[in-house]
Amino acid sequence: MFKYKSLVFLLVLIGLTACKSTPTEDESSGDLAITPVATSEETTTNSSSEPETPVASSADTSSEYEVNQSEYSVQPGEFNLYPREINGWDESGWSIITPSEDSRLIYVSSSLGDDETAEFYAPRDIADIEEPGLIKPFKTIEAANANTREGYPDWILLLRGDVWEVHENIQLNTGRSKNERSVVTSYGAGDQRPIIKSDANETFRIWSHRKYIAITGLAIYAYTRDPASSEFSGWGQVTESIAVRMYSPKESAMGTVLLEDNDFNYFSKGIAINGGGDVLDVVIRRNTIRNSYSERDHSQGIYASHASVLLEENVFDHNGWYKKQVDSGNEKYEGQANVFNHNTYFSEAFHTKFIRNIFLRSSSIQNKWAANSDKDTGVDSIISHDLWVEDNVYVGGEIGISAGGNTDYDTGPRWKDITIINNVMLAIGRDQPTNRTLGWNIDATDWDGGLICGNYILHTDNLQVTNLLGIRLNGHSNDVTISENTIHGLITPNPSSKTGAISINSDPKENIRISGNNIQLVGSNMRVLMADQLDSVVLEENKYYSGLDSTEWFHSQGVSYDIDAWRPVSGDTNSTVVQDSFLEPKRTFEAYLSSIGLSQSINDFSQQVANQSKNNWSRDFTAQSVIEYIRDGYGGLKCSLQ
Repeated sequence: MFKYKSLVFLLVLIGLTACKSTPTEDESSGDLAITPVATSEETTTNSSSEPETPVASSADTSSEYEVNQSEYSVQPGEFNLYPREINGWDESGWSIITPSEDSRLIYVSSSLGDDETAEFYAPRDIADIEEPGLIKPFKTIEAANANTREGYPDWILLLRGDVWEVHENIQLNTGRSKNERSVVTSYGAGDQRPIIKSDANETFRIWSHRKYIAITGLAIYAYTRDPASSEFSGWGQVTESIAVRMYSPKESAMGTVLLEDNDFNYFSKGIAINGGGDVLDVVIRRNTIRNSYSERDHSQGIYASHASVLLEENVFDHNGWYKKQVDSGNEKYEGQANVFNHNTYFSEAFHTKFIRNIFLRSSSIQNKWAANSDKDTGVDSIISHDLWVEDNVYVGGEIGISAGGNTDYDTGPRWKDITIINNVMLAIGRDQPTNRTLGWNIDATDWDGGLICGNYILHTDNLQVTNLLGIRLNGHSNDVTISENTIHGLITPNPSSKTGAISINSDPKENIRISGNNIQLVGSNMRVLMADQLDSVVLEENKYYSGLDSTEWFHSQGVSYDIDAWRPVSGDTNSTVVQDSFLEPKRTFEAYLSSIGLSQSINDFSQQVANQSKNNWSRDFTAQSVIEYIRDGYGGLKCSLQ
């Protein structure tokens, strides 16, 4: 039994709980005994990644909290940016989260706490939640979590600068509503986040119908998986571990989760969202997700299936691999890079937005999107829809954005209403993690409605990377516009009959418009345009230039053309041949780092970003600042069509 500050406080709290704090049936959920169902990314995952069936929290075992999931009212694409509707954000753009009158404030300090004498507090008893003064904190996160209640807006607060070791999954309880969430966060002076050193299968588990949760201001570190750590478990002994796991069973919906200002480091997956049911209103912002790898399974910075997510202002770096592939296969030993591992992997996504993120050095793809058609019917249908990717920065890896995989029966579209605008892609293909020579920037297949506009696709600086493409549109695609993109510095020694700066294959298409693009391939032998389907393609007002012999610039159905021969074949009558003169023709990510006084090392940048937090946030480390620097060097073109 834990002590209250006084008997009076105890009686008042009991009265408040009885009068105000009992959640209604639609605001809470019980611990439902649901056996986990194995899910897959590209192949079935190792069973070790599937946790055991959860058990009820010791803090609440009553049956009155059974959820009526049909009353979960959040709609796909509705992002409750906590709690903008009430308090707004602070001047630096951070969520302002406030407890309710009946919240429990449960402070935890590994250095000062004692689980035997600890107390929890009501907000009215604490003058400053972040600087609470003389309190009696818990020592362990497990004991603190045992005192949270299902269906209540209870808070666990970890002391900044303290360190905990966690060996078991921490299952979080449901809050009361989207504006009254259960919260795990930090308190105390200083900039250093509290550090959770975890070797659990899942550090934080949000399981089966749980919702209304916020996790902010934490550093979660898979310390036994870090090869540079003295506590490294050793190659061949590295187990799978996920920092935050959300699991929604089939034919159910859950969500309203905020992850903000966290650092997830050295997990097999930083964040995993799966289970076959829908997960709605997930907001992941201003986190760092880095160094994910696996010896046993697929590894991603984030994996999400059947989810509606806002991914905003995060930094993803070096996810899916620890070291380069030794040979040419897909070996996993010692965390080798392979073609199945990515910074982000979203399957069957809907109403999802990626805005102002930085994606660095993925194992293979920076943003992998999958739309898997039904194997039983063998017929394509719309699987992923309403995806928005804007103002992101991509550096390295093998592929920038791939919205084309995976199961395709070549019968029709699988994607609907996809928007990719105003992103910057730099040196895609440079790193060669899997030893392949490809550098593909934007790859789109089977789109029914889409816009690729205002993107900057810039610079190949590894001459071994020869399989290059700027923007490729394949498959059964309709109503797609490719406009106002700047493609510059993609250097290849030989032209390809399959790809160009912009490529369109021969599959059936309708209403494709390519307009206002600026393709500048000085010093390159890349074709400016390859189109094996011209009947439904409108080309207008583009600028073209390449170092390739002018008779090879355009290619269609096995025949090459110069601009004069191309015009009557394609109807491209008002595009022009011009070598553009940019203000600064080779602005790179490394040049940006120098411009803000950093070394040109991405490792250093990634560590600097991880070390900053809500209390020492710098705009210099944001996608917005990088994009402004790049755009200023190339004329400032942005998409005018969104």
